[in-house]
Amino acid sequence: MLDMNFLRDHADDVRKSLVNRQKDSNLVTKVLDIDSGRKTLLTKVEDLRASQNKLSKTIAGKPTSDQISTGTKIKSELKLLEEQLKFTDNELLAVLEEIPNIPAEDVPVGKDDQDNVVIKTVGEPPKFTWQPLDHTDLGKKLDIIDIEKAAQLSGSRFGYYKNEAAVLEMALMFYAFKKLISKGFKGMVPPPMIKSATEWGCGYSSNKNLFGAYYSVPEDDLVFISSSEHSVVPYHTNEILELEKLPIKYVNYSPCFRREAGTYGKDMKGMLRVHNFNKVEMNIFTLPDTKVSDAMCLEMLAIEEEILQELELPYQVVKNCTGDLPQPNRRMYDINTWFPGQNQYRETNSCSNCTDYQARRLNTRVKINGKPEYVHILNATVMSDRPLLALLENNQQKDGSIKLPKVLWPFTGFETISPK
Repeated sequence: MLDMNFLRDHADDVRKSLVNRQKDSNLVTKVLDIDSGRKTLLTKVEDLRASQNKLSKTIAGKPTSDQISTGTKIKSELKLLEEQLKFTDNELLAVLEEIPNIPAEDVPVGKDDQDNVVIKTVGEPPKFTWQPLDHTDLGKKLDIIDIEKAAQLSGSRFGYYKNEAAVLEMALMFYAFKKLISKGFKGMVPPPMIKSATEWGCGYSSNKNLFGAYYSVPEDDLVFISSSEHSVVPYHTNEILELEKLPIKYVNYSPCFRREAGTYGKDMKGMLRVHNFNKVEMNIFTLPDTKVSDAMCLEMLAIEEEILQELELPYQVVKNCTGDLPQPNRRMYDINTWFPGQNQYRETNSCSNCTDYQARRLNTRVKINGKPEYVHILNATVMSDRPLLALLENNQQKDGSIKLPKVLWPFTGFETISPK
């Protein structure tokens, strides 16, 4: 969340940010009003505590009836005011957590993903002399994806990867994971479930409709993660990290769970939006300096691009507008990969700088010149199931086979997926 001192000093900037993010700017007024009332309450509580301490010091031996009466009155008033202060603190937190991070100045102002800005196009979409199939039809024809059986057993927005596609899935994940390890990232396979308080700390709790609502097990106070970020970013909760060890870089593999149906209302066909998918992700903890963390964000973006280029996939890099930023984000880049079966670019990767928004909730800090400061935290997609689908569509051949890029041959053990 935002620093309360920052909000007090930059109220107009925060209001502008809320307007640009398509949110209610009155949240700032509400926070400041609650904060003002809190200050009044806190002054009264501190005055009563001072009177209580003063009274205690004046009592020598057995207290008089007047002293007992005064002490009882102070105690009663203090209890009431402390309860009011606790309620106000919770009220302030509830409203403050609704206010998202402040976008960077160069983030385009826009309403939704339709206002995102393409900043780079890499590679040429393949040209076919026949009508290319989408991954759904390819998967069925080659017997490597089964959506119909998944629908019978699990319902909509599930699918089976089978035969060569199952091998390709594992190959892509390990190829990406191994590449990041070679770049100095620390490997992590985190828990797929976290406590609800941990989920809150990640900062997405008040805009589930934007990020994708999650599944939960209320009786156990557990939430299924929608990305490994949700169990890796909180790994350093309540810690003061060593300055010399920053940046700390993790590459994580995990299954992910999202309640897509009813949230987006689109992409009903195929495997682009499913309730469960696998993902390799980057998470970085770095210095509390926007120049440093923004540069780190570009470094992560370059890694994503390197992987897509090795996979020989055409793509576009997109700068997300204010209305399409998740709540914790200062900035975000999407990578949209070409899908011939749909004749359009679709999102396969994202890269985000959340600055200290999550660190403030999670109390993850670093000591600089003797003073603890909240670190900056970033996340980025390394690999998910979507590039697999793009590979199938972009590399289909006229005879119905699919040729895989050379970089994957050592991981798959085969170069081509052929019709049975």
